[in-house]
Amino acid sequence: MSQGCLMQPGLTSGELPREVFQPVTMPGTRKLFDQAWTQLFGSLTSDKLAVRVFVDFLVANAVLVMAAVVRLAVMGGLSWDNPIGALFDRVNATYLMNAGWFGLSTVVLFALTRVYKPVPFSRVQQRLTAIALACGIGLIAHLALGAFAFKKPQQTLEVGLPAWTLLCAVVACVRYSRMKVGELFRVVLRGEAANTKVEDVLVVGGAGYIGSILTRQLLDAGYRVRVLDLELFGTQSLADVLEHPRLEVMKGDFRNIEDAARALRGMDAVCHLAAIVGDPACALDRETTITVNYAAAKMMAQLAKANGVSKFVFASTCSVYGDSEEIMSEDSPLNPVSLYATTKIDAERALLDAADADFQPTILRFATAYGWSHRPRFDLVANLFSAQAVTDKKIRVFNGEQWRPFVHTRDIARACVLTLEAPLAKVGGQIFNVGDESQNYTLTQLGQIVAQSCPGIEVEAVRNNDDMRNYRVNFAKIRRALGFRASIDLVDGVQEMVDAVLGGHVPNWRDPIYSNSKHLEGEGLSVLKFDALRKHADDMPATTRFLAKKAAA
Repeated sequence: MSQGCLMQPGLTSGELPREVFQPVTMPGTRKLFDQAWTQLFGSLTSDKLAVRVFVDFLVANAVLVMAAVVRLAVMGGLSWDNPIGALFDRVNATYLMNAGWFGLSTVVLFALTRVYKPVPFSRVQQRLTAIALACGIGLIAHLALGAFAFKKPQQTLEVGLPAWTLLCAVVACVRYSRMKVGELFRVVLRGEAANTKVEDVLVVGGAGYIGSILTRQLLDAGYRVRVLDLELFGTQSLADVLEHPRLEVMKGDFRNIEDAARALRGMDAVCHLAAIVGDPACALDRETTITVNYAAAKMMAQLAKANGVSKFVFASTCSVYGDSEEIMSEDSPLNPVSLYATTKIDAERALLDAADADFQPTILRFATAYGWSHRPRFDLVANLFSAQAVTDKKIRVFNGEQWRPFVHTRDIARACVLTLEAPLAKVGGQIFNVGDESQNYTLTQLGQIVAQSCPGIEVEAVRNNDDMRNYRVNFAKIRRALGFRASIDLVDGVQEMVDAVLGGHVPNWRDPIYSNSKHLEGEGLSVLKFDALRKHADDMPATTRFLAKKAAA
């Protein structure tokens, strides 16, 4: 195996020639507000935040009164001749001096320490730490204000210490109790969707190329995760987390209504990744592709809706844009040139048609994926070129003038997590392209990146008509809504794959297990064969038109 593939010093993506366009940007003030809201309050809606702020303000003032009573009792300031009158006069004097700013500082510090940001119960320790931090800062500020502004350090200490201590204890107990009850029971307010808070997430296809990364990111974020996977490629991709206390792996076929219903039980959200992915794999068996990518996805969404799931994240593809010289946005006309793309279009339409006030699916159109995964793939162009450069010292670039948008596997998974954590009002019923304008490249430019990662390789330019896809994509919408930007550049992703092959992390990258289509050509397709109900032509217009066109060709 060649050891000559090394990144040249100083290589950056900016050195590569590519067409750059200015993305649509949002007004600075609004953008900063949205980013700040997401950081401090997550998916919490403004009306719920207002209620929690009001309650905490009242609790803070009640605690202040309690602290004043404690101070008077300890200092012997109560008169037995007129206990109520003395209590009222002295407590009222202490309260009026501290009430306004004490309550205000409480809610401000809670906001800044992210006490109001929803988190799963598994992260309750983080919530309690935030409360303690806010109260600690509040106590220090209280003492400083009393000593330097009011010149009453002793009285401030006598009131401030019990007030902030009691506040910390009361709020921590209330928050812990509420989160614990929420973990054990589904408490639903009248008129509110059943699963507005996400604790339990079902990842359909959670052992796959993207799913194995998403599963880990969700576990790291504190969620309880259930994976439903046919295990067509095994579960080695989840080997190091199989014993995780918040992970349940369920072997099953999401086309089977019993498996799907069992997997959905108790779930708050669904991230549906399972599909036959890629044009060559989909072309092997049209009916199976339609069953998996369209019919079963539609059934899964209907079952999720029936189970009260509000958030349903569906993995689609930027391949729906097909062949276009324009820069494509979510509102651009679709021009699919493959069965894979048409089944995704029809599935998108079916899911969005099923939306109502409670069930709000979100469509994520992924750019062309690349990069390492716990279930590696080498049938993706960037990964394939990287492996060929190491072992063959030669890559063949077909139709190099064609454009593709690229995005790393970890960024795709991160986009899914951001969608799950975003307010439903912001992402429900929406379509988002997932990627970054900085990673729109031609295939020739991709070849240049690989060649600079492996100096000395041969790059052969070839032309054919096998793949007509050619599209660049605008990703402004997901950047505005979720603040998403790619965190990994294609240059680094290619080097990652080069290092993986050089380091022996993949014994033989040509093994069919690393290719969707080749694995299906073997034993995979026999497992996927499924006697499905045939759909009427009107139910799948995009796919029907595509198949009719292919038949006439």
